[in-house]
Amino acid sequence: MIKMTQVKDPIKVYDARWEVGEFNDQEVQRLFEASLGYARLIGADTLVLTRDARLGCARVMEIGIRVAVEAGFRVFVCFDPISTPLSYFATMQTTVNFPNTMGLTVTASHNPKQYVGIKYTVPSVEAIGYDCGPLGGLKKIKELYHQHDFIPDKRDGGSLTLLKHPADDYIDYSFQLADLKDNELQGLSVILDTFNGSAGPELYRALIKAGVKVIPLRLVPNGDFPTGSPNPTSQNKMNPAMELAKQNHADLIIGIDGDGDRIVFGDQQGAFSAGFVMIPILKSICYAPEGTCRHKVLYDPKVNPNALLKWAELNTEPVLFRNGHSQIKAFMKAAGAIAGAEESGHFYHRLPLGDMEVSGENSLYTILLLLKSVHQDKSIIKEIRNLQDQIYTSGEFNFVFKDDSVRDQAMGKVIELFEGDGARMTSQTANGDDLEGTVVYKGVEHHHGKITLFDDWYAAYVRTATNEKGVVRSYISSCTTEAGEKLRKKIISLLTGQFEGKEIE
Repeated sequence: MIKMTQVKDPIKVYDARWEVGEFNDQEVQRLFEASLGYARLIGADTLVLTRDARLGCARVMEIGIRVAVEAGFRVFVCFDPISTPLSYFATMQTTVNFPNTMGLTVTASHNPKQYVGIKYTVPSVEAIGYDCGPLGGLKKIKELYHQHDFIPDKRDGGSLTLLKHPADDYIDYSFQLADLKDNELQGLSVILDTFNGSAGPELYRALIKAGVKVIPLRLVPNGDFPTGSPNPTSQNKMNPAMELAKQNHADLIIGIDGDGDRIVFGDQQGAFSAGFVMIPILKSICYAPEGTCRHKVLYDPKVNPNALLKWAELNTEPVLFRNGHSQIKAFMKAAGAIAGAEESGHFYHRLPLGDMEVSGENSLYTILLLLKSVHQDKSIIKEIRNLQDQIYTSGEFNFVFKDDSVRDQAMGKVIELFEGDGARMTSQTANGDDLEGTVVYKGVEHHHGKITLFDDWYAAYVRTATNEKGVVRSYISSCTTEAGEKLRKKIISLLTGQFEGKEIE
């Protein structure tokens, strides 16, 4: 047993995450001991352990392998850097033969290079978060991490097996899901910017197989991330791809984050809203004729109302849910939803394999669905651009305050601003789940999944940061740039005036 001398822990809301120098090898070992203690409690006896390309992953993975084998687990490992969606697929494949499989993906997603972490799935390939999953998910792992008298249960019979690289099977599987044949997408050209993350090789191979002309950018996995944080949703991050698209007259740009589960689509003029990108995807997977049972599709509080209006016209039922990848996937399964989207660039699907049906991300499948629609009708790009140009979106703007008390006062004033404007607000979903922030609508009406927009509509989402002290995050979409900018400036004036908030990235 490792004796812990500090109160800190690496457990966050959606995963475990920390800066490389923040925890020593003994503390990382303790995290694995707690994770495997949790695995025992939920009946898992097999692990799939994978990693992405970031610099801290190798050390963490090596510690995890040693602890797991010594504890008596059957361990399957892929040493090559792969994307998080590919790691989920490898876990799905293993689960077919070993139903009690837990997946551990060593990654820190879109964070800067100094971060590392672990994403978790439990049988049968269900993501967990804090207070989300069997026995409370990460909450239970945190409890074991700090339980000083907790002694991990070591057993004989541990083994280590090298997985066959799962990329070929993943590509074939995704093609089958999308009902796509080799070279079917000839005539399309895309800029593929993978920000030196781990998804580059697998996505490049797949798109070439589909017949797409691919102009690659930052394709080679490099944990140093030489051009900064691997996050395509950050301001101006997609500008190099846009310029390359103009030079090469490419049809689309595709930006992928460091671990491959966050996607930004766009054209030569800029990025598209995830809500608008979902329209052709929904047309291809879940159109239901009028009078039949409508498919539920989840959206997070930042998806703009005009996109939701278009979703509802497809006879789908848009369902609001909170941000949070683990929580969204769990609710998607519970609600019987067929898909979901977050404006952060996360797209969710039902993913069948064998007797399983997993709710989760498969970035290649998402990309193939959109490209297949565009290949059938290239005017879809122009339609999405026209929709994009009809509305205003602020992007997330963030301010930090002296402490949480000042932050709460500042956020209270922003809420008062919306109240004074006669806006409708909610902090809960229709079934009572906490949205972890306030969703604001004016001129937007929802009736049993149908959306009505008035001429002066706007929507907003205001929340406190989950993992950072003293931070308020705000996001606006509106009917016009003038209305949206006016509202954004009012909010900034409140946050920076009396409360002396400082803008941060």
